[in-house]
Amino acid sequence: MERLTSPPPARSLRDVSPFNELDDPTIAALDRDALWLEVARGTRIVEEGSASDALHVLVEGRAEVRKREEHRPSVEHTLAEIDAGELIGEVGYFDRLPRPLTVQLLEDSVVLQVPYASIERHAALQALLTRRLAARVRRAGLDSLEGERRRAALGELIVKVVVLLCGYAVLIAWLPRLQSLPSSSSYISLPIIVLMGLGAWRYVRNTGYPLDEFGLGRKALGWSLLEALLFTPPFCAALVAIKWLMMRSKPQWRALPLFEHPDWASRLQQPLVVKLMLLYLASAVVQEFVVRSALQAGLESFLLNRRRRWSAIVVAALMFSVNHLHMSAMFAACAFVPGMFWGWLFSRRRHLIGPTLSHFVVGVFMFFVLGVSLP
Repeated sequence: MERLTSPPPARSLRDVSPFNELDDPTIAALDRDALWLEVARGTRIVEEGSASDALHVLVEGRAEVRKREEHRPSVEHTLAEIDAGELIGEVGYFDRLPRPLTVQLLEDSVVLQVPYASIERHAALQALLTRRLAARVRRAGLDSLEGERRRAALGELIVKVVVLLCGYAVLIAWLPRLQSLPSSSSYISLPIIVLMGLGAWRYVRNTGYPLDEFGLGRKALGWSLLEALLFTPPFCAALVAIKWLMMRSKPQWRALPLFEHPDWASRLQQPLVVKLMLLYLASAVVQEFVVRSALQAGLESFLLNRRRRWSAIVVAALMFSVNHLHMSAMFAACAFVPGMFWGWLFSRRRHLIGPTLSHFVVGVFMFFVLGVSLP
């Protein structure tokens, strides 16, 4: 770490929390012992297992707290992120045991370092550390309760997903034997999706978290709608481009028209088409609720890793893809792409309205204009 020869411009201990709670003589004495450090991103301020010899204050920047696994020391887990104003190492002042955690900077930062020997000379600072430590213990209890709630919610989510997937797999195995099913697969998939939706709704309510957490409140509703209107047309244009390339590259596709249903306006007058579109709308609403609100939002909220956002998007897209296996393996594989698109759209604003609207518009465009077998 690089030491600054003097405090940054217009900076003194009086500006730094929690030292601003101390009296002037104590601050003046600490000024002589404190070190101002300008530290680059990625630097470890303290290392797990190292000696406890100084208190650090994160004056500017952000850092993460990391912990090694006991049986796999090469594997570290991120426990929390800390912002400016946080103390690092106050517990070590009292027990003088080796550092229990590693603190690594997430961005270029300014750190204040105060030796423990200096703290011992100032009773006011010792009392301040005691109060801060008591507050941290109190907060840790609340964080522990919240952690247990999130762990229980994630466990329930995993159980429900496994049960649903097992039931879906059994149904897929039995489909060839059910000769009396309607010709359109919407009549098959919609009851399945409704059952999944009921299970997802029960999970959302059982967590006890507000509906905003699952994209069902008013928060960001307008932005979600706006982004759906902005990003859905380019996605539809990309589908047209893909079909055009397939027509150019595959001989069996060359005889196909680019738009199989240019008379889409007149088709909307057909009762069967209207009925299928209404079925598709209901299917899109329930599918997005299950895959985005329950699965993706749940994973993004309750997973702890730094890549949880994209992990949630990918897992939700895979679930969306699997949900279309009753149509065909190829269709299920292709469904992964729009699943990723709607997952990304949902993660931007965490609201269900945008992805659901986009899902319906893209589906109608594909099935009733561009030309894909009806659901």
